[in-house]
Amino acid sequence: MYTYQTGNQTIDYKIEVVPNRTDITVQICDKEGVKVIIPRGLNENNVRSIIARKATWILKQLNGSQPAEEKPAAPKKEAVKKETAKKEAPKAAASAAKIGSFEEGDKFPYLGRQYRLNIVREDVAKAEMTFRAKFIATVPESWNEQQTNEGIGQLLTEWYQGRAGEKFQEALKSVKKAADNAPESVKWDELGEEYATAQDNTIVLNWRLLTAPLATIEYVIASQFTNADELFEDAAERKQWLSDNTLNAF
Repeated sequence: MYTYQTGNQTIDYKIEVVPNRTDITVQICDKEGVKVIIPRGLNENNVRSIIARKATWILKQLNGSQPAEEKPAAPKKEAVKKETAKKEAPKAAASAAKIGSFEEGDKFPYLGRQYRLNIVREDVAKAEMTFRAKFIATVPESWNEQQTNEGIGQLLTEWYQGRAGEKFQEALKSVKKAADNAPESVKWDELGEEYATAQDNTIVLNWRLLTAPLATIEYVIASQFTNADELFEDAAERKQWLSDNTLNAF
């Protein structure tokens, strides 16, 4: 049992490590109290940082009567499913609440792996995100905490979206080797909690799928036009990620 002190209140919590997990979840249960589910590789300092950010929400839940699993994100309108869609898109797990702040050393998933965030403050006029085995956010020295959080959030979003087209086409190329009836191309969009959908006979993927391994992305693409479980011998492994993770990149 671990303890975090905030003001005159104490939060007792347990840590559960799940090897194949890529996101962090805070659960509050009647019997177990506060439990933080984390991927392998994070340490106590990482967890304490999460508890610190969510302390207000955790205390509010502890003082209430209902068990909870993080504060749900605002409902998002589902992508419209066209009548011409060949298959219904697999439904993603409910999204966890977005973390409202970013700190040095935070980890973010990309193609199934976790990469650390490095925040650099310099005398620059414009913020910039680069990636060299880790996310490097260079932000103006004059930015306050709110500007930094909002700026890094925007930089990360733009970075993922900037790679969506290339990586999704790469996954499609692999699918086409296994399926003759695969589409010529795929697109990406903001799909809320859906992994993918079909719009006007075109497969559209959620850009947040970039957090998943390429093999999982291939499975999602294939599931839109054929029986992906029969197409891939390792289908169970490919889709396991979908059961263990949410589509929250950050």
